[in-house]
Amino acid sequence: MGRTAFIFRIKPELKDEYKKAHDEIWPELAKAIRDVGIRNYSIFFRKDGTLFAYFEVDDFNKAMGELGKTDVNARWQKYMDKYFVKQDKSILGPEIEIIEEVFHLD
Repeated sequence: MGRTAFIFRIKPELKDEYKKAHDEIWPELAKAIRDVGIRNYSIFFRKDGTLFAYFEVDDFNKAMGELGKTDVNARWQKYMDKYFVKQDKSILGPEIEIIEEVFHLD
């Protein structure tokens, strides 16, 4: 099992709307996420709009590739685009920075 953590940014003033969208996540998107092997997925908010996300998946690149091919993911990323702060507007979804794991304790 691989652990993946990353950060990205949203417009802080839209936090409540962003949270509501995730409280009402589309069932077909949740299924697609699970179907590619992603589990134990959490997103945390910091007041400056930085989000910290964590999930577990056996093969990150494979899972992202498979999820990226789904219509539901493309629709979700387009729907959520108004929340993201990013330099490269051509990116579908958030502009993420993978965080390197330096310590783990079970």
